Amino acid sequence: MKNKIAYVGNEHTNFSGRKGTIPDTIVNHISQGSKESCIDWFTSVKNTQSSAHFLVCKNGDIYQFVKIEDMAWSNGLYLEDIKKAKSLKVKNRNINPNRYTISIEHEGLYESTEGELTEKQLNSSICLHKHIIDYVYNKYKKIISVDRKNIIGHYEIDPIRKPYCPGEKFPFKKIIKKIKEERFFTDIESHWAKKDIVYLAERKIMKGYPDNSFRPEKYITRGEIANILCEIIKG
Repeated sequence: MKNKIAYVGNEHTNFSGRKGTIPDTIVNHISQGSKESCIDWFTSVKNTQSSAHFLVCKNGDIYQFVKIEDMAWSNGLYLEDIKKAKSLKVKNRNINPNRYTISIEHEGLYESTEGELTEKQLNSSICLHKHIIDYVYNKYKKIISVDRKNIIGHYEIDPIRKPYCPGEKFPFKKIIKKIKEERFFTDIESHWAKKDIVYLAERKIMKGYPDNSFRPEKYITRGEIANILCEIIKG
């Protein structure tokens, strides 16, 4: 990742184990304050109830409070409130969303930005989303699909208490579009055949799956071989 991440979590930062659950959903927030106030709160002995994995600042700086392997306290719901979630992915799971989510705070005040990011902040957030997707795949071999089912806002988890988080102007579409433009597949970053896969994908000889994966270790079918030969002949 070209943007350096500064780890600032301390002994007062709230976190707990995921109880064996693999994280597979990225949740975006607005910090409702400055980067200084956000860092102070997530590292304060007075804070015994909340935390986040990352913070993306207006100037593009990225801070980390909690390891991806651990659960931050930012997207929690009581079991009886899960059915109120806007996200079907959340609604269909009967467990605390903190267990499977990775949270990104974005410096800003909803009242003045409505979730809109600065250019540097947007570019850093895109880089961070890609970093998280790669990290989860490399660590757990789990693919986080690049779409609005898996990259969501806090309001989609908790529409009652957080109806405007991260805001109507938060650039979900830009983030998802840019990630897809800058990479072909989510699961080839550390694969030995990455260069060859990209070479063939650039020439539209080979294609991936709808979830933006390539699945390089999956056996190829006769139908897929036929499609590849057709593309080579057409080329």
